[in-house]
Amino acid sequence: MKRLGYPLLFASIALLSAPAMGQAKEGINTLPRYGGIVKSKALRQLDQEFIASALRQYHNDRRAASESCVAQGWSYFYDNNFSTSVKRFNQAWLLDSTNCNVYYGFSACLSEKGDAAGAHRYFMMAQRLDSRNQGANKYYDRLSLYYKAKKQAPRNA
Repeated sequence: MKRLGYPLLFASIALLSAPAMGQAKEGINTLPRYGGIVKSKALRQLDQEFIASALRQYHNDRRAASESCVAQGWSYFYDNNFSTSVKRFNQAWLLDSTNCNVYYGFSACLSEKGDAAGAHRYFMMAQRLDSRNQGANKYYDRLSLYYKAKKQAPRNA
């Protein structure tokens, strides 16, 4: 799995992590689809630079670049790092907003954060984009692995 690695990524994370006026303490990039918040011109420019860099790395294949970010999102999800997981799913969404796997990722993260209604909403969005349920099958496999590992993890006393 390729990782999107470049200074731009860190610059955009720093800017997005700075809380917007009245927004979540962690920043809009920890909210699925950036919480629907209108971004500043500077953030939109960083998004465009991120997309251009990712497309160069993946030879203009938006889907491949998006899937790489999805894979990274699931990797952080398995590590119980849901905020960073959402950040990677957001990057995947920027690259391909029609990728059902992005929405399944958002659903899983929201579920683990205790937002059942949000998880259901994103699952339904994923379903609309996943006509043959190929993404759903991956989603259930990924969750099965996650919960199996979680169940087997030693508990600290």
